[in-house]
Amino acid sequence: MTGPFDGYYAAPEEIRLRRAGQFGDERDHVEEQRAALEQVFLREGMPLGDDQYGAELEKNLPKIKDSIFGAFKAYTDELESVRVRLITGAGGYRSADSPGFFPGA
Repeated sequence: MTGPFDGYYAAPEEIRLRRAGQFGDERDHVEEQRAALEQVFLREGMPLGDDQYGAELEKNLPKIKDSIFGAFKAYTDELESVRVRLITGAGGYRSADSPGFFPGA
């Protein structure tokens, strides 16, 4: 993007509103999918069968579920972290372009 100066130009409001918003939307979408999956686990219970394979899977299901939901949490935490860093970075660009502006004020 070109701006009023030669070299690099950042659009702080574009970063803060659009890009950070996209990460927030994705975080919300992933959280909705996690909640839906959790409801499936609750509704279905332990439908793994009565044979030896089902019994073995049933033994490991809590660990498997913890791993799945841990991955969801790690991903949503990372999305939120990126969103916050984009907002913070946009504030830094804005304060550099606008003397007297203090991020968070």
